[in-house]
Formats: sequence, structure tokens, C-alpha cells
Amino acid sequence: MPSGGISRRAALGAGAVALAGLGAGCTVVPSGRDAVAMQPNKEPAAGRRTEIEVYNNFGADVGSGIVQCAAAFEAAQDDIGVRVTFAPAVGAGDTVPQKLLTAIAGGQAPDVAFCDAAVTPAWTRLQIMTDLTPYFERDGLRLEDFYAPCAASMAYEDRVWSLQWDADPNFPFFWNKGLFEECGLDPEKPPATIEEIDACAKEIDRVERGRATRIGIIPWDQYGAANSMLTWGYAFGGEFWQEGTNLVTPDDEPVVAALEWMAASAARVGGADAVSIAPPSLTSHPFSTGNLGMSCLVSANLLEIRQLHPELEIGATLLPYQAPATAPGQGAWLGGWSAFVPRSASQPDAAWEFIKWLAVSDEGTRTQWENIGFPVGYAKAAVNETIRSDENAGIYHRNLVDMKNTRPLITVNSFYSQQLEEKVQRAIYGQVAPDAAMQEVKALTTREAERFDRVGEMG
Repeated sequence: MPSGGISRRAALGAGAVALAGLGAGCTVVPSGRDAVAMQPNKEPAAGRRTEIEVYNNFGADVGSGIVQCAAAFEAAQDDIGVRVTFAPAVGAGDTVPQKLLTAIAGGQAPDVAFCDAAVTPAWTRLQIMTDLTPYFERDGLRLEDFYAPCAASMAYEDRVWSLQWDADPNFPFFWNKGLFEECGLDPEKPPATIEEIDACAKEIDRVERGRATRIGIIPWDQYGAANSMLTWGYAFGGEFWQEGTNLVTPDDEPVVAALEWMAASAARVGGADAVSIAPPSLTSHPFSTGNLGMSCLVSANLLEIRQLHPELEIGATLLPYQAPATAPGQGAWLGGWSAFVPRSASQPDAAWEFIKWLAVSDEGTRTQWENIGFPVGYAKAAVNETIRSDENAGIYHRNLVDMKNTRPLITVNSFYSQQLEEKVQRAIYGQVAPDAAMQEVKALTTREAERFDRVGEMG
């Protein structure tokens, strides 16, 4: 099976292209474990013929869940032991895997590591990832048996590089039924279009002494400006890159229209800095205050709000849309995590067995769901029926089934995301026109992609 070396320059340079902006979490079910007892490390089971090392970049419940999954894998067979090493990421969005990249550069790569699949175009160019296609084909797996955006993220240039075990659907759409009723809106009729969002927001917005003390929606703050731009840009029917290329298209007309709408929404209430619906000390999502009518929510926030404020009546639906999009939910896009084998891993065969068990097997996918709580990327997994019928997770699964969009699968995705974060904020605050902001993002990202191509050729 595939193996090979990697230059020190390529491994350390990968830090510059590690995906940023993954603030949107994806935990669906809280474990209820004592935080003090949770451990993100484990030693391999004794007496195994082969040992692999898994780098675990997650803390808290998720990190402990990875350990539980590793132990369950060991219990399922008696050949492979699993060492789990806590290797937290640092940097923007907590996604820059410094320890992983340093280990690879130093010739001490783990056998399994986790990444957002959007890094694949860059990391394959930098020779960081093992080509998993021979394993994939040998074991009879098919890309069409994964949800469409997972398959698109796992494969690059007709080769398979990772398996998506956490399929995070960004985003379902939620509304405060009580607030709708209070404002004379039908609490059982959520908006299906952007125009209907605006109509609802007009009834909910309350501006007092220049401050918005109640607001229908904050479209520019759906887990950061870049995530907001992807969400509404896709919901407006836009495209962010030409698939199969490094050509970015943030100036696509529907994307610009989405940013214009976001900026107009802020201006309607006196500006983004005029929103004052929650105290500065609030640590939970502002939807929990009851002063926000509509919002995208990741599952962890939904659960927290329902636990802390059971009096809130919350409705769940698919994301509203704007033509040329044609139906609710078309703005959804894939987040989450994949498992891959570093190209210099010492035990690639055993590593494959672990990630295949985690991402594909009925036992592994169910173990992950029960111990971590992420939706799974493998559409044929039996646990999907459990997820679909779950009171909280059901809307996320529904979102995932028909989803088509991903983060832009380009070599400079991180840079692109950072530029969107900065320039979208400037447009929201009225510092630059939306079309000019997106033209600047395009120019800078295009230049960075050309620079990366030169670096990749050297690597």
C-alpha cells in the first residue's frame, strides 16, 4: 500500500494552509461525563501484534469520545492496539495542527490524524496525505455510498484521501415561536425565503435610543463573517469557486447580492454595532435571551439553549433561500472532520483498518454517535435511522441528506476564508461596498493561489 516521505519544508509550510474559521461546532448529543474524568489520551491495549498512534486534536467531550472509540475498536479485534495522543490545534478557529505538522516534518508522524477535508487540495500537493484509493477499492467502498458533500470532500483529482466520520451540516434554521406570536406572526409558519425573513424581522426588530434591543435576525453573525458569507451566498444560489480548479468566484452575482442583503440588514437597525440584545457577560448563544427571532444554530448551541431555557419554544426548519436558488436548504454546506493517514505513517495498513471502522462500519459509526454525537458521513450506516429520529439531531440529518455544498476545495482555502472574514466585516460596517469587497477577496486569493502553486512545485 502507498507510503513515502515528505520534505520538512512541505510539512511546516502546511501550517499556512491549514483550514481556519471552523468556529461552528457540531456536537449533537452531550455525553454527560464528568469533565475531570475525561481524558484525551490512552495507551494501546497490551499484547497486540501491531500498534498505531492516533493524534487527537479534540479536548473535553469530543476528545474523550475519541478515546472511547479507540477502546471499542480494540475490543472489536485482537490484533491492533491504539495509542491516542492529545495533540491540540492552536490558532484561528483552533484548527492549525501545529503538533501534527511538526511531527510529520520531524519524521515522527502518527498513523491517523484528523482534518477538515477542505485542506486536501493543499495537503496532497505538499505530499502530506496517503492515497487511500487502493484500500478503498480493495474493500469494496464506493463514493456514492457517502453523502454527496462528504464524497466530494474525500476525493480529490480522482483519488480518495480521507474518510469523513463527522458530517457537520451548516446550517439548519431556527425561530423563536413565542417571540413570533408576541409580534403578531404565525408561530407555526417559519420563513421559507429571504423576503419572508425580512418580513418577519420587520415585525420583530425593536430599536430604542439608537440601540437594537430586539432583532429578527443577525445574518452577518452566523458563526463568523466567513461562515455567514458561505451560508447566505449558497442560499442565494451563488458559487464560491469553479469546481475542479483554483479559480475563486466571490464576485459571483448572487454572492454579492447576499452580502448586500447582509449589509442592508445591519443598516436597518442602525448598524452592526447598534445591536444590544444580550449582556456582555453572556456565554451562551444570544438566541437564548429571547431577543433574537431567527438564527442558524449548531447542535451544541441548540442543546445548551434547550437545557438552560426550556421555556423557549424553538422551531426548526431548513435554511430559507433566494433565487436563483430554488428551495429551502440549498444554502447548507458541509463542515466536520475526516480521518486520514499521513504519508509517512509507519503502520498505514492498520491505520486504514481503524479509520474504516470509525467512519464506515455499523459498530464504529454507532460508537462514534453514542460517545461523541456527530452525524456520520456514510449514508449506508445503520445508525442514520437513529440520528434521523432524534429530537435534536433530526433536523441536522435532514439538512445533510440533500446537501450539495462544501467549503471551497482549493489549495488556499484557509487564506480565502481569512479574506472573507475580514472583507465581509468591512462591508457589514459600511467601510467598503459589497461588490468592491468581493472583488478584493478575489484578487488577493487569486494571487495567493498562484504563489502556492509555485511553492507546491518546489515541494
